[in-house]
Amino acid sequence: MLLLSLAGAGLFPPESVQAQAITAPGLSRIERWYYDPQQGRLEVNTQGEVRPFLFVLQNPPRVVLDFPNTRFGREPQTQTFAGRVTSLQISQLTDTITRFVLYLQPDQPLSLNQLQLLTAGPSRWAVQFTQAGSLSSSPPSSAGLLGGSRDPFPPSPPLPTLPPRRPAPTPSPRSGHQILEVSPQAEGFFIRTQGSPSTTVRRILDPDRVVVDFLNTTLSPALTQRAYVINRLGVARLRIGQFEPTVARVVLDVDSSGGDWEARYDPQRGGIWIQPAGGAAQASLLPEVSSVNSSGPLATLQSVQLQGNRLIISADGFMFYRAGWDPESGGYRINVAPARLPQSMPDPGLPVGGPVERIRFVQEDARTVSILVQPAEEFNVFEPNPGQGSRRITLELRPLNAPPPIPQPQTPGPASPSTPQSLNRTVIAIDPGHGGRDPGAIGVDGIQEKDIVLSVAHQVQRLLQERGYGVVMTRTDDREVLLQPRVDMAVQANAALLVSIHANALDRSGIHGIETYYLRPDSAELAAILHRSLVRATGAADRGVRRARFFVVRETPVGMPSVLLELGYVTNPTEGRKLATAEYQALLARAIADGIETFLRSR
Repeated sequence: MLLLSLAGAGLFPPESVQAQAITAPGLSRIERWYYDPQQGRLEVNTQGEVRPFLFVLQNPPRVVLDFPNTRFGREPQTQTFAGRVTSLQISQLTDTITRFVLYLQPDQPLSLNQLQLLTAGPSRWAVQFTQAGSLSSSPPSSAGLLGGSRDPFPPSPPLPTLPPRRPAPTPSPRSGHQILEVSPQAEGFFIRTQGSPSTTVRRILDPDRVVVDFLNTTLSPALTQRAYVINRLGVARLRIGQFEPTVARVVLDVDSSGGDWEARYDPQRGGIWIQPAGGAAQASLLPEVSSVNSSGPLATLQSVQLQGNRLIISADGFMFYRAGWDPESGGYRINVAPARLPQSMPDPGLPVGGPVERIRFVQEDARTVSILVQPAEEFNVFEPNPGQGSRRITLELRPLNAPPPIPQPQTPGPASPSTPQSLNRTVIAIDPGHGGRDPGAIGVDGIQEKDIVLSVAHQVQRLLQERGYGVVMTRTDDREVLLQPRVDMAVQANAALLVSIHANALDRSGIHGIETYYLRPDSAELAAILHRSLVRATGAADRGVRRARFFVVRETPVGMPSVLLELGYVTNPTEGRKLATAEYQALLARAIADGIETFLRSR
């Protein structure tokens, strides 16, 4: 008897449990299946050889049977039963994995030692409950037949218990991927892989973690180190494990003040980069100043003065610099070259309660000076002339709730499907999350966040345009767009506000409801209005309006209110299926459009 066990209560299963898929030529196909509730037996026949994975998950309790290298070839299907097993769901989890899920009564969980995985050959498999008598309160029926034929599943001879076997060969890239090596780098973390797996990236709060799932992926047996102490880039620790037999998981324990992270495939190096959104400048200390620009004579810093809300850094010669937020300190860091510090710097005389709390100077090397400006809590930093070389560097410190700056006239560029027809009218930036190789959250029946939010975003675009607003979409089709370009598109269009549309996921499938996130005070009213509109229109559970440092709400400029909407949980069986329907998506879109219009009319 072979029992493949996998605990689903935590982020990772027990490390002793490893399962390998048998590589079959091409993809197999699910031919037919039948669940007998009286006998407690699920039988599946495939067209082609396959080796399934059997495991148990909790919250809610369910038995999962995954068939790798297999196509379902049908729409997701569900059959309900009376008794301990409440339903059977079959769907295409990924392009190469078909999943069978038996949902149990919430108060009647089971463990793997109450199941048997049986086979009568590489194309005929069964899961047998060892306590079959207690599974059903109804007599046997052919109603459990879901395989597309009207005839009952033909009687089959008993399947022998599967004998133990040696581990299967390593999956080839065609049938699955492997994680080979984890390499912490200055700009993030490089995960060397066999093949190019798709990934999902999620931020989980309380405690703060970034979870990156590698789909259709296993861990190489040679990967012996599973935890790394980092203590940089806002990451305390990195952990890696086999979350499910077909899903490898990387978890970053991050600081609550840190921003979002992204995963992208690097074909040149053969692996996945996990990096802070917006690139290396968002991740760590700023990149080195160009050696071409810094090759001139050294400039000596002379003074730092705070004149009202302007911080002016002066030198006796020409300076080039690069600047940006430093996530490790929370301050605004300026790297200046070619420059040096004098033997002593004059005290800038920062007033108590002023816009700057402190300034620190460091001679990083012979030609580079680092200046760290720590603004007061309610102030942000802006550069009137970023990166320009001169004898002075000027920073502006503005209150977070300051009125928006007067927009400068812009010359309209050539029209495109994703840009507004006219810049003379109010422009709204709509940001459908994820896309392309990044499907976002994957929920019940294999639904993907990227598809749901793109559909809703297109409908919001149409409704707003019908009401006379211009709309810029950060993506209009299924393509991957990193986070910084999304913000850049909104800024270039001089958008009045930005709304980023997402759907949520949790390992606990009982959680459901709508959440709305913002960061700056200038976005609080928009967040409240949109949240209220969505909850009223849908009747969904109200999970509140919260502050968080998601990239798109953190990096938009002051004066451009920005919010991130989580429209519901795709991992909740009821809410997930509702989110996948055209009717519910239309309801969400109208609520978002109504909320945006209400906000704009109130200004």
